[in-house]
Amino acid sequence: MKLKNDENVIFLCGGEDIFSLVVDLGFYSCKIGHNQEDTPRIFLNSICGEREMNDEYENYMDGSLKNINYKELKYPLNLYNRNENIRIKPLFYKDDNKDDIKLNADVFEKILEYSIEGIEIPKVFECTDDIIMDPIKLGGLNLNFEEHPILLTEFNMHNHKIREQMTEILFEKYNIPALYFAKKAKLTSFSLGRSTSLVIDIGYNSLDINPVYEGYVLQKNSLEYNIGGQYFDKLIYEQLIKDNVNIIPYFVYCNGYDNMHTCFNDNINGSIHNNNHNNIGHNNNIDNINHHGNSNTYQENSLENSVNPFYNIHHSYKEECILDVIRYMKESVCRTRIINDDSKCEEKKNSIQNITNLNEQNNIHISNENNIKDACTKEEFFELPDGYKINIHKYKYDIAEHLFHSIPSLNNFKGLPQSIINCIISTDVDIRKELLQSIVITGGSSLFPGLIERLHNSLKEKECFTQSNKFKILNMTSLVEQKYSSWLGGSILASLGTFQQMWVSKKEYHESGHNIILDRCF
Repeated sequence: MKLKNDENVIFLCGGEDIFSLVVDLGFYSCKIGHNQEDTPRIFLNSICGEREMNDEYENYMDGSLKNINYKELKYPLNLYNRNENIRIKPLFYKDDNKDDIKLNADVFEKILEYSIEGIEIPKVFECTDDIIMDPIKLGGLNLNFEEHPILLTEFNMHNHKIREQMTEILFEKYNIPALYFAKKAKLTSFSLGRSTSLVIDIGYNSLDINPVYEGYVLQKNSLEYNIGGQYFDKLIYEQLIKDNVNIIPYFVYCNGYDNMHTCFNDNINGSIHNNNHNNIGHNNNIDNINHHGNSNTYQENSLENSVNPFYNIHHSYKEECILDVIRYMKESVCRTRIINDDSKCEEKKNSIQNITNLNEQNNIHISNENNIKDACTKEEFFELPDGYKINIHKYKYDIAEHLFHSIPSLNNFKGLPQSIINCIISTDVDIRKELLQSIVITGGSSLFPGLIERLHNSLKEKECFTQSNKFKILNMTSLVEQKYSSWLGGSILASLGTFQQMWVSKKEYHESGHNIILDRCF
C-alpha cells in the first residue's frame, strides 16, 4: 500500500521497504547509516574544529576596505594533524554549574552535511583549450536530504530544547520528508528483540540505568550518574600527572618535531595541569576540561613554529589530542578485576610450587624460583607515542574499579550493582521480574574485559536475589553490537512495516508545529 504524506514524497507502508537513515548522536561519537543494515556506515567523533577567519571586503558606499570576522568549522577533525588556531567545539556540552545538556546547532549541521551529503569541492582537470570545473563530493553517504526520512536517537531524559532545535534544522533548512525521535534505551532493547528490559548504558559522558517497559522508557525510575569514559580518561590523566609523565600528542611525531623534548617542560601541559586535577574523581564537577568555553587564547611563546610543536595551537585542541592518547591507552590496558583473581593467583603459585616439589622428589633439578616469583608479579608496560614505557599496574584494574564502589560526590553513586537494585526497587512490583530477566549492558565504556562477569558475580552476592527472584544479563553476540546497540535498534525499528505510520511528515510539522513531535515521539 502506498501512502502519500506530502507533496513529491511517497512512503511505502504495509510491510514494504522504505529507505530511511538512522542517525545516532552521542557525546563522543556519531553513527549514521541506512535502515535494514546491521552496522552504521559513518562513525566519526562528535567534535568540530572552529577557526576564526578575518577577511577584507570593499565597502560599496565609499570603496574603502573593511574587515569582517566569521567562524569556519572544520569536520571531520584529524587529531593526527597539526591544526593551528583551531578550537574544539563539541556537538553536546553541559553548563559548568548545571547538568542541562545543550546543543551546538552549527556543529549539528556540519556533521549532518558531511555525513549524509558529503562536502562539495571543485574538481579541476585540464582540457585542450580551457579548464573545466566539475564539482564532486567527498565523504559521507552522498545522499540528498530531501529524499530520505531520518530516525534520530535522543537521550533517555527528555530534552525539549534540543529536540526543537534539531526538528527546525531538519525540516526547515534541509527539507527532509519525515522525522522520528526514539530514545536510546528503547532502541537498545529493540536491538535484542525485547520490548521490556533494564538497559545499563555506560557511555562517554554518563552512566544511565533505564527501565524499558513495553517500548516505553520509565524516566521517573531512571538513574543517571556522571561517570563514564570521560571520567575514566581524567582519572588516568590525574595519575599520569602524579607520576610526572608527560603525554605528547600524536601530531607532534606526525609532523617531524625532533626537538620536542627541549620545549616540552612542566608548562607545556599547563592548561590541563592547572585544572584542579587533585579534585578529579572526588567532586561532582569532574568536567574540568571544558571545550565550549569562549576563551580564544592560544598556547604561544617565544619559540618559533619550527621548534615548538604547540606554537599557535589552541589549548582545547591540545587537550583533545592528549586525551586521544589516553583513550587509546585506556582501551588497550584497562580491564575489570574479577573478584576471585587473588585466589587464582595463589592457586597458580601453589601449582608451580607443587611441580617444583614433585621434581625434587624425582631428582629432577629444575629451578622454578623465577616462575614462582613472576607468577603474579609480572610487569606490563604501555608505550607512549614518544617511546616512553609506563608500568600499567596502577591503571590496569583500578580505573574500572570505580564502577563498583560508592562515590558520594557523583549524585550519591552507590556503585553499579547497588544502583541496579535501587532502580529495580523503584519500579512497580509487577514488572520487576521481567526487568531482572532482561538486563542489558551497552555503551563504549562497558567494553572493559571482564566487566559483565564481575557485575554478575557482584549481583549474585546481594541478598535480595533468591531462587524465586533471579536475574539474567543478556549477552550481545559481538562487541560491535554492544557498542552500536542503539543505532542497531533504530535500524530495526525504521525497517518495520508497522512503524511507517509513526513518521512525522514535513506537511504535518508545518500544520501542527512541534506539538506533533511531542505527541508522536515518546
